[in-house]
Amino acid sequence: MKTTRKYRNLEYKQKIVAEFETGSASADTIADREGLERGQIYKWKTQLENRARGERIEKLETSGLSKAETLRILELEDELAAAKEKIADQALAIDLLKKIHPSYQSEKKSSGYAELKKTVGAPQFKRGAK
Repeated sequence: MKTTRKYRNLEYKQKIVAEFETGSASADTIADREGLERGQIYKWKTQLENRARGERIEKLETSGLSKAETLRILELEDELAAAKEKIADQALAIDLLKKIHPSYQSEKKSSGYAELKKTVGAPQFKRGAK
C-alpha cells in the first residue's frame, strides 16, 4: 500500500522548527503530537536555514555587492555567530563555577593546600609502636 505525502506549508514548518529550536518540546514529542517522523523536523530545520541563507545572499547581491564580497560577509557572519556561541558557553561555565565555589574571588591565589585543609580539616597522624 502506497502512502501519499502530505504537503506542509512554510508557516507550519517554521512553527514546528521554532518550537523545536526554543527547546519547549523535544523532536520526539513534537513528532508524536503532529504525526511526523522525527527526522522530518531536522530536515525542515536544515531547509529553513538554507532558505534563510539564500535570502541573505540575494539581499546582499541586490544591494550592489559582488559575489565574492557577499560570500565574505556571510563567512564573517558565521564566524561572529560561532564566537558569540563560544562566549555564551564560557559565560555559562563561569557562572556555574561561581555557584559551585562562590567565595573563590575573595580568596588569595595559592596552591590550593590551604583551601583543602579548611575543607577536609587538619590531617591526623598516628604513630604506631614498632
